[in-house]
Amino acid sequence: MLPSYKDIVDLIKKGSTIEAQEKIMELREAAIQLQEENLELRQQAKALEEQIALRAKVTWEKPYYWTDENGKRDGPYCQTCYDKDGKLIRLQDGKEGIWRCKVCSGVFFDSTYRDPEVHIERSNNDRRI
Repeated sequence: MLPSYKDIVDLIKKGSTIEAQEKIMELREAAIQLQEENLELRQQAKALEEQIALRAKVTWEKPYYWTDENGKRDGPYCQTCYDKDGKLIRLQDGKEGIWRCKVCSGVFFDSTYRDPEVHIERSNNDRRI
């Protein structure tokens, strides 16, 4: 329990200045601890506010995420990185409907992707049984 102002004043009146100084030091240490805790809580609150603001901007459109801010769409972003770590990692390439994440090495196929056609050439010597 922290000493009160009255306790310290009473010690000074009794001439117990060393004890009063010890009580003042206890109060200073408690004040420093409260300041540190306050700072940590403020940082946590700010981080949570940023997460909430980000979630309001992020939309899911299979197979990845997009952000929308003031009607401007940005992305696409990696589903794995956002779902796992809450990080918006921009996907790369996008050629032929294939998107790659350079962080987690994820590969995503969008609606424009088409399986490559496989052509098998048969020679006249091939027989079917």
